[in-house]
Amino acid sequence: MKGWDRQRSSARIRGLIGTVPQGDISVRTFDEGMLQRRIADIAMNRALGSLNETVERMFDVSPGKAIVVDGVHVYVQLIDYAQQMLDISNETEPGHRKLLQALHVHYAACDSVAEEFGAQRVDYHGPRMHAVIATPIGNERDRVILALAFADAVKRTIEEVGNKVAGGTLRTRVRIGIDTGKAVAIDSGNSGEREPLFLGNPANYAARLADGDAPGIFPSTNVRRVLALEVPLGGLLVERTRSISAADVQRVQPGRRIVADAQLITRAVRMVENRFPNADALPTFTFHRHEPPLRSIDFTAVSPSNSIRMDLMSVFADIDKFTAYVDRCISTGNVAEMVANLHVIRGELAATLQEDFDGRKIRFIGDCIHGIVAEGSRIETDRLESVRSAVAAAAGMRSSFELCQQMLPGIAKLGLAIGVDIGTTPVTRIGLRGDRSVRCCVSKAVSSSEDLQSVSEGDETKIGKRALDAAPAAVRRLFDASGVAIGLDYSSYLQHVAAPAVVKSGSVARPALPYLR
Repeated sequence: MKGWDRQRSSARIRGLIGTVPQGDISVRTFDEGMLQRRIADIAMNRALGSLNETVERMFDVSPGKAIVVDGVHVYVQLIDYAQQMLDISNETEPGHRKLLQALHVHYAACDSVAEEFGAQRVDYHGPRMHAVIATPIGNERDRVILALAFADAVKRTIEEVGNKVAGGTLRTRVRIGIDTGKAVAIDSGNSGEREPLFLGNPANYAARLADGDAPGIFPSTNVRRVLALEVPLGGLLVERTRSISAADVQRVQPGRRIVADAQLITRAVRMVENRFPNADALPTFTFHRHEPPLRSIDFTAVSPSNSIRMDLMSVFADIDKFTAYVDRCISTGNVAEMVANLHVIRGELAATLQEDFDGRKIRFIGDCIHGIVAEGSRIETDRLESVRSAVAAAAGMRSSFELCQQMLPGIAKLGLAIGVDIGTTPVTRIGLRGDRSVRCCVSKAVSSSEDLQSVSEGDETKIGKRALDAAPAAVRRLFDASGVAIGLDYSSYLQHVAAPAVVKSGSVARPALPYLR
């Protein structure tokens, strides 16, 4: 029977604690010795003809290990992705196909530039690429200068590729956020599919700078200080409006332009053009429906020609205040505790979603988990039951998180912010072939659930309007008029989903539940 169970969850958490005990976690610092060993490994594997993405990474972090990296984090945002999503108003199959083709081509362009600069591409998530520049070691100024040149190259390559490939139908503007500092590299994947992640403020802050509608390259205050540039007052809100200018660049190093070499960009663009010389060369996305439960999706079998597209619920759950917790652990030398805790929390959240509620994890994004849930037959999705199941899963994930807080040290002040919504959504793999391809799950429902999570407090679960409209009455009563439930755990879900009492607060009806403030 599906559902969350305290005893089962406790046993899983104890098992996860045992798999990576804190005392066995290896925490290293990325230094010149580690870099030279990796360069030697890459050279040897190239000579043997066995080079692949896993070998090529500068940070091949196995589970139970962590590397503290002083680096520059670069987030690349395809601005017009959001408009493309709005343009496919009914989320038709041709609309989704074109959107995925655009992402596929731009992912290839980003990877081509990353190779030229020796940057490590960490992840792709929808319209965003995360990369890190970690060399030269011991020289933050030169790393920042290299990162700015990398950002310029990525921006110009994407823009040129958009103009030249597929008759210019893949054009997009580009916005890039950059921050510098120490972050913790871990990998929560397995030998079949690695999931490198960087945790800490530089990665988080660069992502926030990349979030906006205006194109350009937006360096953080930290970056500006390293380059002795003017630091704008007003924090993030002001920084997000201050793209770096040609005059800024000249002040960094007189006579030097922090821009990419034109020949480098030409090579990167030509590489993408050679792969996609015309519209017929773009990947053909062939869709089918996956019969629930979604936990049976095998991502090793998913590809552009074998993609999934169906009505489903998208679920985002983010650990609130975790970035500040990471920074504290770095400053106090307590990284091992953080890595162990995150290993357990994410493992338990994924198990709750997949084992207890038959959902499927798409990926971890930093301290956030993205998953999908659907109920129905091989012919159609039962939207009402899908919403019920996803809300129950969200409640179960909160109960699992609260249990983790009871059983793990140092995380009592953290929270879990959850967003859910429903819609027709494709699920596929895109990007360069083999190890470099990535899971891709994009739609209005995915964007909505992520947005809801991002504006939620650590005790809130938010449901999108479409999901709320499709929900059974008992589930709708769990949420207020704005689609918010506070403290919705599994006990509250079971206790009140059938017939909750309702009281009036002003002109808005709110459930009289123990988890409401």
